Parts: sequence; structure tokens; C-alpha cells
Amino acid sequence: MITIAVPGGSRQEIVDVMMAAQKAYGDNVHFLVFDSTDNLAPGLWTYQYCEDEEESVAAAVKAIVNGDAQILMKGLVQTRTVLKEVLKKENDLRDKTLLSHVTLVHLPQIDRQIMLTDAAMNIEPTADQLVQIIENAVEVCHSIGIKTPKVALLSSAEKFNPKMPSSVLASEVMTRMKDYKQAVIYGPLSLDLAISEKAVRHKRFEAPIAGDADVIVVPNIDVGNALYKSFVIVGNAVNGGTIVGAKVPIVLTSRSDETESKLFALDFAIKQVQV
Repeated sequence: MITIAVPGGSRQEIVDVMMAAQKAYGDNVHFLVFDSTDNLAPGLWTYQYCEDEEESVAAAVKAIVNGDAQILMKGLVQTRTVLKEVLKKENDLRDKTLLSHVTLVHLPQIDRQIMLTDAAMNIEPTADQLVQIIENAVEVCHSIGIKTPKVALLSSAEKFNPKMPSSVLASEVMTRMKDYKQAVIYGPLSLDLAISEKAVRHKRFEAPIAGDADVIVVPNIDVGNALYKSFVIVGNAVNGGTIVGAKVPIVLTSRSDETESKLFALDFAIKQVQV
């Protein structure tokens, strides 16, 4: 059984997600809910009343530290409060040097799923930081059964351009990871050649990644955020993300997300911890 700790979870939009997860997974999931409001669904999960948001988050993180839960899912609490508690030295939850965000996106037009990183945490990563972001994403791929993921380093064109920062960054990352064996990494690469086999055929493009990328790595948060929202608004994509690099997946839900997206994110986290 997988246990999920949820600070700020006794709010209707979060309750809807937890009930949908229970319907999908049955007794295979259990929720520990921490909140300062009344328990909206007595008997469906373990509930602990807390005085305020900070106490709710601290109690949820303590459940993780004590081994009582394997996933941390943010309810209606501030993201900064969650991350501040997770990163406290005494909690010893940092597993990697850098935390990053990985989003799983289902694209109905091409009927496949890809991962996008990092569209939510790291603003303007250096080449060294991008290497860590890639390593985090590759570890996620391995955890969900993708043995040798194909990781595309996004730029606006597939040919190296020394005047284009994203192209230079991709080239620097390629140099640093030339001996990396856990994934196929290639860039710079344009979006169409990363995920569209039709574009690959049209341009007669040949490379280690040609329309079949498992992971799209963006050069900065502006590109990632725009791409993420374009997938959703224009492409009708379903998506959900987790923060990785800690000892457990952290599900960040947004108040504006539909229940479907919140459940998709939770499902993504569950896949990461299933053995």
C-alpha cells in the first residue's frame, strides 16, 4: 500500500482528487490528511487537525521523515511553505544537489506521453545545473519503466548557432554528458524534430533522437512555462508534475488545475514509487 501525506487536504477540490484516487486504486492507496479545517470525509482517510498551515505542512513532512508516507502531495497550502519544510537540514529529505520539476504530458494529437523539465522551479539553469535536471528526469524515467530514455535538449533549431544561448547551452551539456550511459541525450533540437515523426520525414532528419523523444529539456523557465501552457490550452493536453530530487516525489497541485490534472499528477507520483 502507498501512503500519501497531504497538508491542506481537507478542502473540497483536494478531497475530490483523493476520492478519485481511492476509486482508481482502491485499498492500494491511503491518505494522511493534515489541515486546520473540519474533516470533510470522516472514515475515508486518516485525519490530523492542525492549528495552521505551517503546522499542517510540518506534520505531513514528519510523516514522510518517519517513513509513514511515501509521497507528499500539496493541498491548499503555499508551495514555498512546503519546500521550506522539505529542505530543512534536520529533515534530511534532499536526495540530490538540485530539486527540479518534471511534468508528464499526454498529447492527444500524437497519442503519446512525454516529459517536460524544468518548467516550474529552476529559472535560468547553468550547464552544470541542467545536467542535474537531466539526471533527475532520467531517474524518474527509470522508476516508471523507461530503461533508456531519449532526452532532447530544446532550442529553436537543430543546427548549432553560437549566437543562440539555448544552442550554446545544449552544446555545453552535450560535452559534459558525452560519457553518460543511462540515457540517449541529444541537442540542440527543435520541438518538431523532437516529437514529430512527420516533421522528421519531411525534413529527412537523421539523429539519435528523431521524433521519438521521451523527455524535453527546456533551456529556461520562460520556455518551459510557455510550452507547458501551450500544450494545455492549444493542444488539449492532460498533464501533471512532481518535484524530484528529494527522497520522495512531491506533487504540486495548483488551485486552477482541474481534478483530472491533479489526479494525473498523483498517478505520475504513484508510478514513481511502485515496485
